Amino acid sequence: LLLLDRDLAVTTEGAFDPTSGPLIALWRQCRRENRIPTDEEIASARELVGIEHVQFDPGARTVQFDRPGVELNLGSIGKGYALDRAGGVLQQAEVADWLIHGGHSSVLAQGGHAGHPGWPIGIRNPNFPERQLATLLLAERGMSTSGSGVQSFRHGGQRYGHLLDPRTGWPVEGMLSVTVLAPTAAEADALSTAFFVLGVEKARSYCHNRTDVAA
Repeated sequence: LLLLDRDLAVTTEGAFDPTSGPLIALWRQCRRENRIPTDEEIASARELVGIEHVQFDPGARTVQFDRPGVELNLGSIGKGYALDRAGGVLQQAEVADWLIHGGHSSVLAQGGHAGHPGWPIGIRNPNFPERQLATLLLAERGMSTSGSGVQSFRHGGQRYGHLLDPRTGWPVEGMLSVTVLAPTAAEADALSTAFFVLGVEKARSYCHNRTDVAA
């Protein structure tokens, strides 16, 4: 899982970054205090963010940080990874058709349902959460949705979402929702966050280079 974190951080140009914990903690604190962080606070937190601060030794199975305060936060990939592990248990038990989810934002499916060659999964409309934007058949795939509509707060008349760009330290603007299909739920989980940060064109380019990923 940690090596997958590293690889995804590199291939998404840092849009997915498992070392973003200090930035997340800073914004949560400021939300409780009903304020936004200062530029100095963001700069200080960003000094601890970046996969380059983590040294992996796969042979020794060790991880080291190059400075105090660096941490790994698996919140953007952990649910998907848990689904993959649970799916592995079902596969070992030779269960042919199943659908599992970790909250409604992360889903993993195998086989079909009620005669369909997959499982019908609804995607919520980000502007009208009680409505569906689309329905797709999910099979042998992970699916994850990242959106700005559920967790956000307002300050000074401006709305701030909870999804941060690790490269700037600020909440992402201009995106409502991203849904990703990938071979594993962990990848779908991480890439939905990354694509939300990267925007439409870079997400399209990523999918062009990874034909087993769709958004």
